[in-house]
Amino acid sequence: MDVVGCVMVVATAERHILVYDLRNPTQPFRQKHSPLKYQSRCVAIFPDQTGFALGSVEGRVGIEHIQDGDLPKNFAFKCHRQNTDSKDPELHAVNSISFHPIGTFATAGGDGAYNFWDKDAKHRLKGFSRADQAVTAAQFSHDGSLYAYSVGYDWSKGVGEHVKLSADARKGRIMIHHVKQEAQPKKDHNKRW
Repeated sequence: MDVVGCVMVVATAERHILVYDLRNPTQPFRQKHSPLKYQSRCVAIFPDQTGFALGSVEGRVGIEHIQDGDLPKNFAFKCHRQNTDSKDPELHAVNSISFHPIGTFATAGGDGAYNFWDKDAKHRLKGFSRADQAVTAAQFSHDGSLYAYSVGYDWSKGVGEHVKLSADARKGRIMIHHVKQEAQPKKDHNKRW
């Protein structure tokens, strides 16, 4: 669930998505099915409140717009995947999506990585090195100068793997990245994912 201004988006069971106008919260403004095949893991509303990004357990993000006129702009893309050329690629959940105040966004995943994206240019701005465990949650500061994220076990492999971890690895930690120009849209929009 996410709330920005008077817009609330809730991802529920069986891939349902409810969009509310909080000025009239008793009825959903829009009800739709997720464009992604598997369970939703996170959702984040665009800063301009015209749509939202939806992350799933299979390492995909859907970019969805709220108004009917903007629906042709909807798309989905793959991220947080490893060994994609093999027969058994590793698919990791998108655990967090966070929008920068200027409209670009970050995804953080079960693979221990986070990436900055430009949804309008359909372009990855920057991929960062992987942590030794999953990135479980993340958020930009109010002015976008910091990106804070937590690293720890995300339970995707069950309790059996958690017990195998050392005491230090079970603790988890909070990391802070100082955002420089990485979140700025690039002027060259020729590269697309």
